[in-house]
Amino acid sequence: MADRKENSSRNNKNQSRNHNFRKRPPQKPEIGENVLFISTKTNIKAQLERCKKLINNNESEIIIYCLGAAIQRGILLALQLCEHHVAYKIYTNTLSTELIDDLEPAVDDADYDIQKRFNSALRIRIFRSDPLETPEKKAN
Repeated sequence: MADRKENSSRNNKNQSRNHNFRKRPPQKPEIGENVLFISTKTNIKAQLERCKKLINNNESEIIIYCLGAAIQRGILLALQLCEHHVAYKIYTNTLSTELIDDLEPAVDDADYDIQKRFNSALRIRIFRSDPLETPEKKAN
């Protein structure tokens, strides 16, 4: 088992010397004015203001996508938004997103290659609910 780990790490080191590693941007599953993509570099205050503008323009729902380490920032944004606007509720979905990396040759005898990997993602749907609607009305 230890032999296999040594061979694996040796192959990865050889591959990194022979290739330049380039991450492709993740695919965007939805596009629209009410769809936000949060990263670790996103300014949360600016996105909060953007969401408030959407709410003031009577947008019925806002979709927030966050990936990997940015999930915490996306949740924070959604909670802050719902704290200020009590008529809005949150619905979340977890998913895995396939990410593709390009391995560009750094030496003449290496070939172009791609590497696929998966990362956790979160889709947060913030939608307007009727505050006067009771559970009994929903059942009917």
